[in-house]
Amino acid sequence: MHEYIDAGLEAHWSETLADVTGILKPPFAPLVRTSGITIYTSGQTFPVIGSNNPVPASKASLKEQTRACLENIDNLVRAGGGARSDIVKVTIYNTRMDQQDVVNTVYTTFFNASCPTRTHVGVSRLADPNLLIEIEAVAVVEP
Repeated sequence: MHEYIDAGLEAHWSETLADVTGILKPPFAPLVRTSGITIYTSGQTFPVIGSNNPVPASKASLKEQTRACLENIDNLVRAGGGARSDIVKVTIYNTRMDQQDVVNTVYTTFFNASCPTRTHVGVSRLADPNLLIEIEAVAVVEP
């Protein structure tokens, strides 16, 4: 079992910080307490694993690439016996931090507002220069 704990979030995410960032509450949980079998994914990139005739990464938007990363993670976690709701930690490597709002929109839609803990890191480039984003995850599945 794992639970998302928002205790202290309101104190940490003050009105002043909300005024500066424009975000009332961040799109992630500050803490997850868990027990169970842990699944770690490698970093996932565009395209969706197993997709037929995908467009080249150079023609895919940040939104499309983000969605593909998350779909790949979902498929891997399910292959490991888990579900999307079992994901407790996500790390995002983003070459377009100026478009972080695009990533946040796809992310919160994907997780349906029950977002796990997250680290979002700006990087200058990924293994393929046409890739804009790479995402890895940790899931915990009940035995």
